[in-house]
Amino acid sequence: MQKELDRKIDKFTVLGIDPGVATTGFAIVEKEKNQINLVKYGVIKTNKNAELGERLGVLYRDLSQIFNDYDIDFVAIEKIFFNTNLKTVVSVSEARGVVLLSSYIHNKKVFEYTPLQAKKTVIGFGRASKSEIQDALKAILSLRDLPKPDDAADAIAVALCHIYSYDFYSKVSDD
Repeated sequence: MQKELDRKIDKFTVLGIDPGVATTGFAIVEKEKNQINLVKYGVIKTNKNAELGERLGVLYRDLSQIFNDYDIDFVAIEKIFFNTNLKTVVSVSEARGVVLLSSYIHNKKVFEYTPLQAKKTVIGFGRASKSEIQDALKAILSLRDLPKPDDAADAIAVALCHIYSYDFYSKVSDD
């Protein structure tokens, strides 16, 4: 990690990802010196009636397009947390696999953060509601509107979590 810290202290771009087979949230957030800018955010949706392989292929294709269109330095992805719905855990794991593979193929370093870490970083409270997170993101990034849908807002929060963590580690490594 030290090489990455030494390489780009003043400016870098993070692709935040909230993975899912039906909907994957993404956010491209750029940090330059003390300024943080939301470059683009949204969701990658797949057809629920398509076969799983096709859905994962759509996710891979769209992620590859993002990597080709934007100068991404790091990928920050939401870690899976235990959920009582095993089907959800499995499908999120499949989508995460596509994100990890796409990141690897495009030679991007991946960092993982739990939803609790992202919420705590953005709002200071790990059990914040979706609306509290959206309000905080709107304020932090000086947005006109609340970032929606939830998957995209979660991706923004994960990207910010990496930016703030990166700042912390870069300051610690300077000592």
